[in-house]
Amino acid sequence: EKETRPISTKAAGKSAEPAANAGDLKSTATAQSDLWTEKYKPTKLKELCGHKTSAMEIMKWLSWWAEGSIPEKRAVLISGPPGIGKTTTAHLVAKLSGFDVLELNASETRSKSTLKDMLGATISNRSMLEFDRRALKKLRDQQESEEDKDVISSATVSGTKRLAIIMDEVDGMSGGDRGGSTELIQLIKRTHVPIICICNDRMSPKVRSLANHCEDMRFRRPTEQQMRARLNTIAFREGLKIEPNAISQLVKSTHNDIRQIINLMSSYALNKGSMSYMESKAFSNLNRKEVAMGPFDVISKYLSGSENASTSFSDKLDLYYSDFSIMPLFVQENYIDNAPNDASNSAEELECLSRAADLIAEADVVENKLRGSQQWGLMPLHAALSCVGPSFHVRGRHQGMYRFPGWLGQNSKGNKLSRFLKDVQSHMRLRVSADKTEIRKSYIPAMVPELINPLANQGVDGVPDVIAMMDHYYLSKDHWDAMLELHLDGERMLKRIPTAVKSAFTREYKKSSHPVAFNAAAAASSAKAVQAASSASLKPDTEDYVDDDEGGDEAVLEG
Repeated sequence: EKETRPISTKAAGKSAEPAANAGDLKSTATAQSDLWTEKYKPTKLKELCGHKTSAMEIMKWLSWWAEGSIPEKRAVLISGPPGIGKTTTAHLVAKLSGFDVLELNASETRSKSTLKDMLGATISNRSMLEFDRRALKKLRDQQESEEDKDVISSATVSGTKRLAIIMDEVDGMSGGDRGGSTELIQLIKRTHVPIICICNDRMSPKVRSLANHCEDMRFRRPTEQQMRARLNTIAFREGLKIEPNAISQLVKSTHNDIRQIINLMSSYALNKGSMSYMESKAFSNLNRKEVAMGPFDVISKYLSGSENASTSFSDKLDLYYSDFSIMPLFVQENYIDNAPNDASNSAEELECLSRAADLIAEADVVENKLRGSQQWGLMPLHAALSCVGPSFHVRGRHQGMYRFPGWLGQNSKGNKLSRFLKDVQSHMRLRVSADKTEIRKSYIPAMVPELINPLANQGVDGVPDVIAMMDHYYLSKDHWDAMLELHLDGERMLKRIPTAVKSAFTREYKKSSHPVAFNAAAAASSAKAVQAASSASLKPDTEDYVDDDEGGDEAVLEG
């Protein structure tokens, strides 16, 4: 028999060492393969960048559900640009408040029937984890170890873990999700579990009706100061040396999208261990994020002192082309509400406003050439005179909110009044010899008091006098309303007439007959009849018409 020798501990150690190293390598490889956005996902409120106040409000709303009561608004709508942490915040507050999450995003089919089948029973159910004692103990331990006292006071104390539904990208419900928004509103009205809706475009027509049934939480882009500490922490843990101004360049190129910044850092760290400002500028230009900016975003960049100073001249021209037809109107509407940085007293402020107004006036001359004779090569000059130049002189602190251009509404009102005046003049010209300008300046100021005073002073007894005057000038009840609107003091004069007298005047006018200057329908029909008659008179006479081709064929056959 061969002697069996025990394996020495030294040999056993050598054989066990490779296995241990293999386990370490596997865990290391797994850690290295994780996305940085998942690896450094916030686990505490203090790790959020810029949304802590909103997160606390959502947690306070969830605490009502945790205590067994239903709030007045049974859903929350989180809105904001992509990449700022809306979904991450929703998952975090649900977790810290003791809720199990069921998420439906754009990859799911969210039509009316699908939502009804998936969530119809869920909105009145409770989570399976609600009865898991081990999960509940882990939740209580996590809340006790939370350093942020606000989280402890806001988190659930009911001793159960309930269900919360997260509907991500509700503004992205496409044609395949027909009826999904309507069904979601109906589910919110009768739900017994909290629903958190998330969208990018708060002003989308699909979201407006939904917002009426939800607590409105609007998330803004985090500032560079709010993101800097978190980005430095991630770079330090990953061994990436990054200069402070390099972070500023990444924030600017991504439009404060922290998710994209972290992805850019992870991609850059695969090849290099440090990032300078010039390297970050070149790398961010290759991965620049193009964002569709609305007019309110553009006007903020124009008139804000800090943003205007940090934007180059070429970038300011590009902002004009975001919507070149309306941006000059935005500048003209809002420039006067700015407090210029270059002005130290009222006189200097007026001087800055005067320079801006002069440029806007010159831009109006250029626009007449641009649109009148189609000289589109003048657009860069128009951009400089209408937007870039005025904003440069008045850049600073804006007082109040940015306003939508009032010229558009006034122009629409002017066109409407012009149509009213033309209609009134076309009926009155059978009695008066005046053009529209004369009607507006002389006749309307004199006639409107005669159409109002009998009703205001005599009441119902003054109705026949007013109708007689209207019939004399071939005016209808619509013309009466139009003349009041054309009069500068017509609205105040109309208030003098009691409501009962107005109703009696309308009834009396409708039941009586009135002279008609001309009948538009009859005129149109007679014109068509004349045209048809003239066409018939010009119709060729084909009674004795002989087809030459047929005759030619017969001649050939006879030959």
